[in-house]
Amino acid sequence: MTIVSSSTIIAAPPSVVRATFLDWPNLTKWDKRYMKTLTPLLPNGSPDPSKTSGFSVVPGDTLHATFWGGESHLEILENTEAVFKWKGVWHGLVAVRSFRYEEVELEGGKGKGTRFTQDEVAKGLPGFILTVDGWLGGNLKKKFEEFNADLKGECERRSGEGVVS
Repeated sequence: MTIVSSSTIIAAPPSVVRATFLDWPNLTKWDKRYMKTLTPLLPNGSPDPSKTSGFSVVPGDTLHATFWGGESHLEILENTEAVFKWKGVWHGLVAVRSFRYEEVELEGGKGKGTRFTQDEVAKGLPGFILTVDGWLGGNLKKKFEEFNADLKGECERRSGEGVVS
């Protein structure tokens, strides 16, 4: 089993972080290095036109995801105010990825913010590929950190402008 985790503190409330993360139609406007598309699917495998963002998916739904290193079909396991979680299979790995939004006090009395954490628990022989730079797309922890930095920037921009979604 391989576990990869990364978190960051974002100077925006959890509602803004969650809204930004689940705003999949605008994902590539701020995430240029990691995920390309997250598309909810109908049971027949075609895109589901009634579900255009992460807000509308429920446990049991399937996503088609394109990202560094390829693509995968992901099963939604949880979608709450505090956690978004999916399970996928990629190159023989079975992995569960969680994204958590936890309210925290910002340092220096600057109000409330969010600890955004993503982690992946992977099972399967090639689990080490998630930690090796350059092989099948690179080091997953580094990808998490880059994604977190991009998400942080977009959330803080949206929060400062009063934009929620």
